[in-house]
Amino acid sequence: MKLLVLSVTSLLASHFVFANQTIEGNYVLTTDNIHNGVIESGSTQEVTLLGDKSHFMAHTSAQFLSGKTAQGGNIIDFKLSNKVPSNTQYFLGNVDAQGTYSGTWFAANGSKGDWTLTALQPNTVTSCRDILDAGLSQGDGVYEISTYTGEKLSVYCDMTRDGGGWTLVGSYPRLQPGGIHRIEEYGNTPETDPNNVTKLWLYKGDLSVFSDAKEQVSCSTTNCTDGYSVYGQNFTARELELVRYNWGASDRVEKMPKNSDKPSCTTSLEPGATVYEGCVGTAYLGGNVADSTVGWQGDILAPYCWVARGTYKPHSSGSSICSYGKEPNGSQWALLWMR
Repeated sequence: MKLLVLSVTSLLASHFVFANQTIEGNYVLTTDNIHNGVIESGSTQEVTLLGDKSHFMAHTSAQFLSGKTAQGGNIIDFKLSNKVPSNTQYFLGNVDAQGTYSGTWFAANGSKGDWTLTALQPNTVTSCRDILDAGLSQGDGVYEISTYTGEKLSVYCDMTRDGGGWTLVGSYPRLQPGGIHRIEEYGNTPETDPNNVTKLWLYKGDLSVFSDAKEQVSCSTTNCTDGYSVYGQNFTARELELVRYNWGASDRVEKMPKNSDKPSCTTSLEPGATVYEGCVGTAYLGGNVADSTVGWQGDILAPYCWVARGTYKPHSSGSSICSYGKEPNGSQWALLWMR
């Protein structure tokens, strides 16, 4: 196995300043001599790349590698040359959601084949925003992230709405009765379809990788276009934990006795958006947090508008209707996102 290493001067390295554009690291380059889209009887060599996605390189006394990426890092092309005798292979390909590059190589003498470039120690992604910032987004869908304990978790990522990079961290299905007292009562299997919610679940891991929150209630259509959303930006890990604790009727009362103890929210991400103290309607300012409902928001955009019922009428199923005097009727769901 060959090791390609390049020492760059501090002057050259000063051009590589965008952390989310880095491609530096140790990779395994695998190639074969049959062009059929599958690696067969391939040879491997270890490659240490230095640079960024606009220009990366590596070399030894015998070989030189140089290349670049395009379209936000999704397309890659590079060439690998033997210095003596002169012989160059040209590589073209793309990247998958896990950061592995693959494609086709060819040479002037007519030879060609398939190749992969896999990170030996891939950069760990802990949120959908990490994936988006790294240029690895393939649009809305399910991606694999790592928790702070190293556990792999398949989660749904919204990469297109409200700036993208949102990780689905909680779901309340329409047929779930109320009466959830503790967040530990939520399941541990992630919901991976926010448009057909069937799982009662809540991510219970470390929240320090996130800084924003979005709660959607009274959803019954694709992308919750008919629902009610509230937002929090630049939150501390503690504030995000309080948002999560609001999904348990007893937890929210114990952790936040007063509405003023709850994190505030806005109804949009636009600069200057109105801030709602405690994320409740003005009628509840100064009051106590109730265990009759669960959820961060309370009657901001409509009456009777929250995630679900708590201790009051706990047999009501699903998220609220957001209409005065009307109880949940098993037709709406709720979602919690963070990024």
